Amino acid sequence: MGFNAMEKAKLLVVNSNADENCSAVLSDSGYEVSQANTPEDTMFTVLEMDPEIVIWSESLDNRTEWQRVKSILEARKPLLSIAKNWSKDAEEGSPVYDTNETMESIGSPVVSFTGLLARIESLEMGRAGTHHFYTKVGNKLRRINLSDIRFIQVEGKYSAIQLESRQYHVKASLKDLLVILASDDFVRVSRNFVINLNHIDHIDVYQGTVHVAGTDVPVSRTYKENLMKNVRLL
Repeated sequence: MGFNAMEKAKLLVVNSNADENCSAVLSDSGYEVSQANTPEDTMFTVLEMDPEIVIWSESLDNRTEWQRVKSILEARKPLLSIAKNWSKDAEEGSPVYDTNETMESIGSPVVSFTGLLARIESLEMGRAGTHHFYTKVGNKLRRINLSDIRFIQVEGKYSAIQLESRQYHVKASLKDLLVILASDDFVRVSRNFVINLNHIDHIDVYQGTVHVAGTDVPVSRTYKENLMKNVRLL
């Protein structure tokens, strides 16, 4: 589901120890905001509300009962993390996400409302019509059209972006790239792979793989349901 260019995105704030003012300041900025405080309530709200962006408290990252919830959310929705030292007031030197921010910092938790709002607005603009991006290769910036990407694979500290006849390596996680790409065409199918739905040749349900651009990409149990929700069956 993409964003309506004329409307603000629907947000879900998954909030435990994060600043209680987070939902309030987002609502005051014109966003439709829901809040969840338990794993069960979070999943129920996702199904009922179908939020377009999830705001996640960094304080939940090391809590066992939340780990599977986060994995499911990351596979389905853009997820923005709020730092433990979150402040509703912008501070000098606070990171603000914009088009000049490097890939390495895109996935870092936000520490101020200014930074959070900037990232949300960037996602909204991306969903409204981003069709390409640039990556540095030597001393040149190479344009990559989203429609040309077959799949993306984790390779150590890098992600390999596979086109028809070549790869580009970028220093960014799959989670960060999903935020950058901001396109419903890209679906995560395992911890190490994101595929472009438009380039699927076939899905082997028995083997648990997706054939994309001559490669059998494995589909993990965690992400299988998410893949099948994006496939039209007749």
